[in-house]
Amino acid sequence: MSLTESFCRLSSELENCTEIEQKQKIIELNEIIDGTSDEEIDFVFVAKTFDSISKMIEEKKLSMENTILLLKHLGFCKVLKRITIASFDNSILQTKLVKMIIKEEKKKEEKNERLFIDLCECYL
Repeated sequence: MSLTESFCRLSSELENCTEIEQKQKIIELNEIIDGTSDEEIDFVFVAKTFDSISKMIEEKKLSMENTILLLKHLGFCKVLKRITIASFDNSILQTKLVKMIIKEEKKKEEKNERLFIDLCECYL
């Protein structure tokens, strides 16, 4: 099964899963990403894909923790495989991350340093 097919199947399943089941599916997706070509990663992870992830977060269908797990792995692959996922820069998800980073940075009390670091890593 190609990354495109796997991603479509898993992303549709994510909406109806518990957070623990989501994490397992994202780990499975990350393993599939590891075995795919750079071109296929670029083909699947377009702005529309990131916008869909953003919408799932907004609708509380995907936890931020699981989103971070996926985005960090994509970032790792991006660096390791030396690929560009330029479509992220034009996505709603990228804008959402920037707003979350700014919001977390402005907090005086109850700042979640781990979340702040994770968000920055995902953005980069």
